[in-house]
Amino acid sequence: MRFFTTAQGIALLLPLVTHRAPGRPTMLSGYPEFDYENVGNIKKPVQVTAPPPPPPPPPYRPATSLVPASLEIALREFDFASSTDEEVAAIAARLMEQLKREAEPLSGSPLTAALADRILQHESLPGALANVLASKMVRKDHTSKGTEVSRAEAAALCETMKSTYASPAVLRAVVADLIKCFLVDPAADGLLQPMLFFKGFHALQVYRVGHMLWERGGAADQAAALLLQSRVSEAFSIDIHPAATIGNGVMLDHGTGVVIGSTAVLGDDIYMLHQVTLGATGKPTFGAKRHPTVGSGCVLGASSTVLGDVTVGDGCTVGASAIVTRDVPDDTTVVGVNKLVQKKEGETDEYTWYYDI
Repeated sequence: MRFFTTAQGIALLLPLVTHRAPGRPTMLSGYPEFDYENVGNIKKPVQVTAPPPPPPPPPYRPATSLVPASLEIALREFDFASSTDEEVAAIAARLMEQLKREAEPLSGSPLTAALADRILQHESLPGALANVLASKMVRKDHTSKGTEVSRAEAAALCETMKSTYASPAVLRAVVADLIKCFLVDPAADGLLQPMLFFKGFHALQVYRVGHMLWERGGAADQAAALLLQSRVSEAFSIDIHPAATIGNGVMLDHGTGVVIGSTAVLGDDIYMLHQVTLGATGKPTFGAKRHPTVGSGCVLGASSTVLGDVTVGDGCTVGASAIVTRDVPDDTTVVGVNKLVQKKEGETDEYTWYYDI
């Protein structure tokens, strides 16, 4: 066994101690060959550099999507506001072709054959949509005279709807709304699902007919518009006044409990969840505008409430259960009661946002 003097021991240990002391330089004098890092055969852990995060995924589409890739590309490139009437008509024709392809398998079951016929027996999107919605909006009366009245009402309503949907402005809205439903909702594996089963889509398309009747004026037309509003409220639990102004490419997801007041104005490309209220404050306005204006490209979360003649700017997100009674600037998120939150600097992920609240 080898013994060290006190001086030698201190000289030997001093470099080890100073090597471990944080913030102080290592002392190498006296032992230049000493391997400080591997003393006792303790190996340093290998530093593994984490790979860079993957780029954000494209908007999700199920692998079972029934829509061909070429058509989906065309739908994504469709501009809700500035596409020409010719482009709208061309996309409407392609949508109808796809709807027929998706409806054909439904003919093989007695449970769905009638649904398939509502699509397959028509040559145009306006005709098919009018048939789907008129069947839902006509009140059933099983008396002999009532049946005749119901049939006459159904025929008149179907013809009114068909002519309305064929007009260029309303056809643009119908096409944009259907495209929005398909592109936004991953539960929709095709176009037939929103066309036949999405009550938010149905309510919005009936509103568009009621809005046309309301704008036409006259006691009978405005009464018919209010009748359609009432039927939609009864059938779908969605209340949209026919005097409201709603842009193109709007989706009412789930739809239940949505309320839109008569002087509300909505832009294009809006995603709105259930229980949203665009209402008035209850204060007297003496005929002035009393409902909100919502810009284009907005998201309105479930149970959010916007009250009064306020403006929610373009590109805004209103969080779930938020209450808004003041103007919201463009590209802002609002939560709670009029609480504005800003996106962190440097956040560029389109799909995952982080906010300081």
